[in-house]
Amino acid sequence: MVLNKNKIQDQINLLLKYQNEYLVKLNKKLLYGIVGFKLNNYDYFISSLIHGIEQQKKVIEKYDKQYQTYFVLWQKSQYRLRMWDMISSKLLHHRYQIIQLEEQMHIDECVQKSFFQKR
Repeated sequence: MVLNKNKIQDQINLLLKYQNEYLVKLNKKLLYGIVGFKLNNYDYFISSLIHGIEQQKKVIEKYDKQYQTYFVLWQKSQYRLRMWDMISSKLLHHRYQIIQLEEQMHIDECVQKSFFQKR
């Protein structure tokens, strides 16, 4: 997504560069006089550049909103993953304690049996 955003930003910069170049050319032509249809051509081309720049900016805004949405989803997923890991480790620890208790009980029973058998 960052790559697309950079690519779009490069396009915007290129369009802005064209716009500035044509505005300078138009300004020079206006100083020395310009034919009406050429003025219309310059006006049309410059307004097309402005429209293209606005469209590219909207695309960047869309990418930013999409990025924010995905980032929030990622954060929620990370939170759930951490919770799952924590619960899993607690259950594993609890299971280990139960196994230890069962083993201890078994050992105690064996000791008791051996003690009573000796008597």
